[in-house]
Amino acid sequence: MTTTDTPAVTTRLLHEISRGYLKTALLRTAMELRLFDGVGEHGAEAGALADERSVDPRALRIVLDALVSIGLLRKEAGRYTLPPGGREYLLSSGAQYFGGAVRLGASDWEWEAQRRLTDAVRKGGTVLTEHYLTPELDYWEDFAEHTTWFNNGAAEVLADQLVPWARGRASVDVLDVAASHGAYGFTFARREPRARIWCLDWPNVLPHTRRNAERLGLADRLYLLPGDMFEVPLGGPYDVLLVTNVLHHFAEDTAVRLLTRLSDAVKPGGRIAVVGHTYREGDDPARNPMPFLFSVSMLAQTHDGETHSVEAYERMLSASGFTGTRMYTGPKAQHTVFLAEKD
Repeated sequence: MTTTDTPAVTTRLLHEISRGYLKTALLRTAMELRLFDGVGEHGAEAGALADERSVDPRALRIVLDALVSIGLLRKEAGRYTLPPGGREYLLSSGAQYFGGAVRLGASDWEWEAQRRLTDAVRKGGTVLTEHYLTPELDYWEDFAEHTTWFNNGAAEVLADQLVPWARGRASVDVLDVAASHGAYGFTFARREPRARIWCLDWPNVLPHTRRNAERLGLADRLYLLPGDMFEVPLGGPYDVLLVTNVLHHFAEDTAVRLLTRLSDAVKPGGRIAVVGHTYREGDDPARNPMPFLFSVSMLAQTHDGETHSVEAYERMLSASGFTGTRMYTGPKAQHTVFLAEKD
């Protein structure tokens, strides 16, 4: 994007940015009150919905009209209905229900981190007493419980690449580091029946991981490794190492230290899969905004984390003993998958 292509700064633009939190607050409130479920597939009037939800009728009308204004509801003749896509994303019964994402992304904890962003800029990292790297942070329990949505297709991309390769292996033992919800390893295991998954995470997180495995019928192939990924005995050796949405929490040198430690637990000829947001060095943030905005979240909530570039991932994998790095993505994948081989 050239300077002539860049939209001009206007008062309206600045107002929209400065009060963007209103849209977040509306979505969070609608999810907490289950307003979209109340509207349902057949629609509802404000008065009836207020009675059903035991809230003030005038206040609910204000909120419902505001939800119409931002495209999350429709209104005709005083009746509110869901817009296209609402059934899938806004109803709690929907296949892609977004309530878990809102519970995390709009949590009090996340809002407090961004409120302290100015302080984080002055310091060069988080100023929170409890942050992403705090041992056994309860935030990660919610994350494991509510964010199987978070894969955005990347888990399927990973499985697409690993399943054909795994057919030629004598064993398919997988170490999933900071496994959380376990969806990356479990997606692979559902397509590769010989796969056994060792999930490493904090002790308070792993019960949620186990429940997810039980729901998928994978509990008999699940093994738990509770502890700090920089310190816990890893066992192994493993055929596959999964490091998904982890490395952005650390500076490049720390990430290399972690990967080097993990690489010792991978069999020669085994594979590593790394997943995360990324960009190409030299990318224009105006054309590819997500990874640059995600770095702000890491700035507010880690000591020295940020979105790493493609080139940085390649350097990190090479420095920790992996070769032949290849990059994959897909139309539904907001994260990029990197695969490499252990020397």
